[in-house]
Amino acid sequence: MKKYGQKYGFDYMWLMDRIGVATPLAGALIRLGNLMNSEIYGNPTDLPWGFVFLLRGETVAKHPTQLYEALAYLVTFAVLMLLYFKALPKLKRGTLFGLFFIGIFGSRFFIEFVKEPQVAFEQGMTLNMGQWLSIPLVLMGVAIMVWGIYKKIPAEIVIKKKG
Repeated sequence: MKKYGQKYGFDYMWLMDRIGVATPLAGALIRLGNLMNSEIYGNPTDLPWGFVFLLRGETVAKHPTQLYEALAYLVTFAVLMLLYFKALPKLKRGTLFGLFFIGIFGSRFFIEFVKEPQVAFEQGMTLNMGQWLSIPLVLMGVAIMVWGIYKKIPAEIVIKKKG
């Protein structure tokens, strides 16, 4: 890829920007699959949109955290698509990929507050494992965006015409 990329003006971060735009859509579909399988749901709730996960033997309505995450991922996807189609010439390389990390893992950090613990050792922890794992990824997203601003490489490939 390196030789091909050099020839046509793109690099690894250019590719990751494009992958970062599409990935939230896949993540949203995965979370809808979690909903259909009654997996990874939230704490009990009195809210009118709570789900009773009968497949897992639940009798109390729980937060449908799979839907919360799917919606957050769809919002991230929409923002990234909007930026890609409307603002790409103004963006620096790494901006879309950095925003991907911030949007996905930032939303996951907050949604984890209403999720049931996934494993026994999370009982009594102030932040659960999903939140601890999200923090460095949000910071990585910020670092990628700072890198992009520092490098000042356009997100868009500008093909120079010969002649």
